[in-house]
Amino acid sequence: MRPGIILAAAVILPALLFAILLRHENGHQRDTLQNEGAVATLLAREQTLRIVETGILSLDRVMAAVAGLNWSQIQARRTALQADLRHIEEGRADTLAILALVRPDGRIAAAGGPDQAPNAQAGNLEVLRAAREGSAAVTFEAAPEELAAQGAGLLIGRGRAPEGRPFDGAVLAVLRAEAFFTAWAQATSQSGARFALVRDDGTIVLRQNAAPGMPASLGPNDTLRRAIALNVAGRRRGPNRPQAPLAADPFGDAAAQFVFWRPLGSLPLNIVYTVPADTMQRFASVSTALIALSCFLTGLFLALFAFMMRRRMQRERETFQRLEDNASDLRAEIARREAAEVGLRNAQRMEGLGRLTGGVAHDFNNLLTAILGTARALERHLGPRADERTKRLLGAAVAAVDRGARLNASLLAFARRQPLVLATVNANVLVEEFKPLLRRALDESINLEIALDQKLPPCRADAAQLEAALLNLVINARDAMPRGGTIRVVSRRAWLQEQALAGNAEAQPGPYVAIEVRDSGEGMPPEVRERAFEPFFTTKENGRGTGLGLSQVFGFMRQIGGHVAIQSAQRRGTTVTLYLPLGSETEARVHRAVAAPGAAMMSGAGVSVLVVEDEPAVRGVAVEMLTDAGFSVLAAPDGPTALQLLREGVPADIIFSDVVMPGGMSGVDLAREARKLRPGAAILLASGYAAEALAKHGGEGEFDLIPKPYDMDAVLSRFAALVRRRAPAAAVAAQDNRPAVVAARR
Repeated sequence: MRPGIILAAAVILPALLFAILLRHENGHQRDTLQNEGAVATLLAREQTLRIVETGILSLDRVMAAVAGLNWSQIQARRTALQADLRHIEEGRADTLAILALVRPDGRIAAAGGPDQAPNAQAGNLEVLRAAREGSAAVTFEAAPEELAAQGAGLLIGRGRAPEGRPFDGAVLAVLRAEAFFTAWAQATSQSGARFALVRDDGTIVLRQNAAPGMPASLGPNDTLRRAIALNVAGRRRGPNRPQAPLAADPFGDAAAQFVFWRPLGSLPLNIVYTVPADTMQRFASVSTALIALSCFLTGLFLALFAFMMRRRMQRERETFQRLEDNASDLRAEIARREAAEVGLRNAQRMEGLGRLTGGVAHDFNNLLTAILGTARALERHLGPRADERTKRLLGAAVAAVDRGARLNASLLAFARRQPLVLATVNANVLVEEFKPLLRRALDESINLEIALDQKLPPCRADAAQLEAALLNLVINARDAMPRGGTIRVVSRRAWLQEQALAGNAEAQPGPYVAIEVRDSGEGMPPEVRERAFEPFFTTKENGRGTGLGLSQVFGFMRQIGGHVAIQSAQRRGTTVTLYLPLGSETEARVHRAVAAPGAAMMSGAGVSVLVVEDEPAVRGVAVEMLTDAGFSVLAAPDGPTALQLLREGVPADIIFSDVVMPGGMSGVDLAREARKLRPGAAILLASGYAAEALAKHGGEGEFDLIPKPYDMDAVLSRFAALVRRRAPAAAVAAQDNRPAVVAARR
């Protein structure tokens, strides 16, 4: 080969290789920059959307709190509303700075934190203007300067417009700028890069590293503003797709920038990410030097370059894989949160039903007491003169009261207000001893299998209620298998995580004793499974069930600090699992309020009774019942009236009072005051809530309690026990020269 050709090849080939590699590297740098911009805007958008949705959720909670209230009512509840707003702020202190209610004239009606809302500028806020124009959408704008100096960043507002009125004020939430800046800092490691939030109309509502004097919005002819407007008008790419980078100067920095932007979901906001253009130039200079050096060193440098490229691509794949993993974790976390929210909503619905049934049970017990007392009074009044038909009708009335009392007990069990006797229980022994009764409750076509974990730790429960719960579950399983099948009762150890207990505030994450009742029946569709624990909800035919079985199980498990779960699918059977707290971790002590066994009846001759009852029918029955028994009876409709009678000196050997009464004084309060006025008087309290009433109103273990409905025999037996205990207490008090207090202690 000629020297000239070799020389020409030595010059042309390296130059050609240099040109090709340089062009390739420039393109690669552009792709890398574009990929980094797409990833940075994606991460920033997800974090920003989470923060903004937190603010919108807070607005929704405030709107729900003031729904249906006019401003006079809001002003009357201002203190409570401010406490609610403060509570919401404290729950989201990392993102939420201020939460406020704004009147139509721009004045602040209520704010959660210190009164920092700018009253003078509130009337100029975008949310008020939008609401006056009839818009119900959420608005976004930059926080006023007074709040920006205190760390506030983004102001979110929503107009409050009741039906029939065009405008009625607004709700504001101010989000902390630091929450956005921290999230954005984690989205990129690019030197000199910055983020901003820009509205669809070009207004800059939040900017990272903002310098004084920077414009508050994009210029009317700004490239980024035109691109955003075009995307809003056409929606050509979809709200979540990244947009192509632009070369512009959107923030007036007097320096060219590479601009990446991405719409913020369906909100009228865009996340904007800028990288200085000289970054690309620095990369190009370094690449040129490397390529030139690689051309001079030929094969060695080409091999090294290939190796570096391979490693770089591998790192990029790893980076994208990490991003994909993070995205998967984020989706899983969102799914877990949605499941927790569903559980919380169901728990709130069940709690509301519980409060309703508890209140109904209280009033129902008063009615049953009046009916039972009237029926017993008629029996005593008629005596041997009653004919068979009258006796039969009175017996039917008493039986109906007894059935109503049992129904009431079921409602109280669901409402978690039934009295319990908690003790350490060996679940395996209980199931084995209860197995014969379970077997008798089943048809011959159903096979009962028992599988017990022999290393099962003891649990804490009311044995009788636990047996009743197992019987309810087995009977439900039997009814779900009309053509026969298998019921399997399994005991095992279990560990419940926090997400499994979503909506159950009575239980804590940790170890439990689990008892499963599985059947091979038809199973439940989702809509039935969601309502399975509601009282009176049943899919059985009329006359085959009350719909209270599973609700009793639900209330009992919640009351002892346990948990119950249902797994079911159509044609795949149902599994109901009871999670019982361990014996060593449950310290509750709940006692039954029952009459002392073997208590003798007493005569009322020479004994005076003060009856205190707000329900006229129950009060009348009690007075009639005690008068028939020979007592001297005086009645009062509430606690203050009874105390006035005692101060006037009326005789009262026994004070018989309801627990829950109007007038600002409960039966427990009355009993304590009566002790001071009449130390020697016996005290008996009554309530439709049984022992739970004393736990709520105080005095648990301090006074004797009789549950409603009651009849004369039960009351007279309790009076006899009280009088017997009063005599030795009075004697001891006389010796020690101190008052005697007669009060039954459970």
